[in-house]
Amino acid sequence: MGELSHACAPAKADTASPALLRRFPDLALADPHEQVDFRVFSVVYGLHALQVTW
Repeated sequence: MGELSHACAPAKADTASPALLRRFPDLALADPHEQVDFRVFSVVYGLHALQVTW
């Protein structure tokens, strides 16, 4: 089951991102994008946190 949900993650993100932005049109990064903290030395690549404002 984990492999299937992992394979579907990009499709979920493609659907969720526009819906989220439609729901919260003023959504913006709280910090400059250069300061967003990525997990680079991890098995799973991604963000530590994503601070936003609306």
